[in-house]
Amino acid sequence: MNDVANIDLPYVEKNKSRHGTVRYYLRIDGKRVCRLPEDIDSEEFSKAYWKARNAALPAGGEPTGARTISSIVKPNTFRWLCMEYMRSDAFKTLDVSTQTARRKIMEAMWLEPVKPGGKLQFGDMPLPHMDFSNIEVLRDRKKETPFAADERLKVLRQVFDTKKDGKHIVPNVARLVDPFAVHTDGHATATPQDLAQYIEHHGMRSKAVLCVAILMFTGFRVSDASQLGPQHRRKDMFKLRLFKNRNRKPYDIEIAIHPILESVLAMHKVTALTYLVTEFGKPFSIKGLGNRISDWFRQAGLPHLTAHSVRKGLATDVAHNEATDSMLEAMFGWRDAKTSKIYTRNADRARLARQTVARINWDGVGTKLLAITEESDVANG
Repeated sequence: MNDVANIDLPYVEKNKSRHGTVRYYLRIDGKRVCRLPEDIDSEEFSKAYWKARNAALPAGGEPTGARTISSIVKPNTFRWLCMEYMRSDAFKTLDVSTQTARRKIMEAMWLEPVKPGGKLQFGDMPLPHMDFSNIEVLRDRKKETPFAADERLKVLRQVFDTKKDGKHIVPNVARLVDPFAVHTDGHATATPQDLAQYIEHHGMRSKAVLCVAILMFTGFRVSDASQLGPQHRRKDMFKLRLFKNRNRKPYDIEIAIHPILESVLAMHKVTALTYLVTEFGKPFSIKGLGNRISDWFRQAGLPHLTAHSVRKGLATDVAHNEATDSMLEAMFGWRDAKTSKIYTRNADRARLARQTVARINWDGVGTKLLAITEESDVANG
């Protein structure tokens, strides 16, 4: 028996064989279109899915009767503008995973009613009637998860920034709306105490600790940690192209292998092209490794932490140990000082505050307090 999988991507059929192998198919209007790659979290799957889906669906973007939204894209509507954005170079040059995430956000907004219980959906709303108050409505419907609300606003700003023949199609009203969480990326910062608790829970020779050691001493994102392997090693250095923005703005990084990380790597036999592998000896997908790390943190009693928490913790640690902006940019692959200054500025404040306290003088008046304290100690025996 075939069941349609309860997952985010529509038209995907999940089929498990008698041997337990999971197969995925694209199924539209009750018909199988093609078989899809086995790893649903992989970039290969995403590319194959969107290629097959775009080829199979009609120009309107939906099979007949599949959803309540109109199968014909009405000109000068919000959905029409989104389609123009998806045809633009600004969208096409994004990584496939980023394209998929943004497309899902747009599709969700198309189906939302303009007014609660109303029949008009945002997808069919005429652009001349869509002002900043409507953008606020779309943002506020995610207010319980501020980071998701800001991601939605970010996509709206990109959509309304779409140009045709070198000119903006409509004014960018989304830029008139403020985000919720300007100063946070939604991830907690791992502390040395947190990581000590994690290591003690899982044990030095565990895969969980191998993983966190790689994160602690490289600062890599999950997308880079998942692909890291002996082929990236050049004597005492790792050299690789960072996964993020690899198509638009490739960044090749070189980072020294810390002696502690060297020792941890030596504890584990390398059996694949990556240091981190699943129970079946295969490399993790990016999403799969991210989820596994979150599970490991939960098991250690640290459910608020993620892989990115370790990256933030490392940036905080080296900044407090007087790493400069240039040092942080070289290690973390940041292209300008905007991000590095977040960490160095905070570290500088703490360091300067400590140095300032050491300079408090009051022309020696403070020594009188010491005398009072000594008299009190004598009186109390």
